[in-house]
Amino acid sequence: QALEDQYSPSHWSPRLGRDTIIQAHIATMAAATQRAQTSVQTALHIPYGYGDREKLDIYFPPDPSETFPVLVYIHGGYWQCLSKEESGFAAPPLVSHGVGVVVVGYDIAPKGHMDAMVLQVRRSIAFLVERYSRIRGVYLCGHSAGAHLAAMVLSTDWTEYGVVPDIKGAVLVSGVYDLEPILHTYVNDELNMTREVAQRNSPMWCIAPAASVAVACEVLVAVAQHDSPEFRRQSQEYGQALRAAGWSVSMLDLADVDHFDIIEKLSEESYVLTQV
Repeated sequence: QALEDQYSPSHWSPRLGRDTIIQAHIATMAAATQRAQTSVQTALHIPYGYGDREKLDIYFPPDPSETFPVLVYIHGGYWQCLSKEESGFAAPPLVSHGVGVVVVGYDIAPKGHMDAMVLQVRRSIAFLVERYSRIRGVYLCGHSAGAHLAAMVLSTDWTEYGVVPDIKGAVLVSGVYDLEPILHTYVNDELNMTREVAQRNSPMWCIAPAASVAVACEVLVAVAQHDSPEFRRQSQEYGQALRAAGWSVSMLDLADVDHFDIIEKLSEESYVLTQV
């Protein structure tokens, strides 16, 4: 039961009850995404594969004829809920500063299994850089399960994809980087991971040496004050493991936020994480 509680983010928020905070989180992100889609130039539902969810939403900066950096956002939801439809909320402040935002859709459980989700996100990055030649630099951003998937992108052997994306940075927010504890919780009821699946898809256990990365990639590992001790431990240990492998890593411990509003506030220009 203690492990179940540690991996139940809604259990740790001081703002709202466990039953209401997830609904409030989804509603907040969905409303901000709707605002973004009416205020920003977009290209929605761009297929990077043939599956129903293998699509990207792209939010362009004001002059997309110029080259521009791109923030690729990978949504959370414990690999079994949410979608790109609620996940464009971070676009307006970034777009206004000339940064494109791309939101990735992928197959969530039970249809999606862990190997497939990791593969889909990797393929979406390869597609993006092949399709849009004006992108200069890719920055990954993922929240919770999305931080896990973004971290798995960092361990990709790109020779299999025929392209080497210019990944300049990654912002990993309140993520899970070792899936083994998940096996022993309710989260795995839908995922049906075996120990082997969990191990080969744990960023903690497949860190590429920094020297093998074509260009210097800076990693920011962010965690909320009101994340559970286990989420905070995972962030700390993954950041330390990256650093030990030679990666450039910054840690950011954000005060007065929980597992949910740590990412919701990316819709606000003044928010410290938006600024970073």
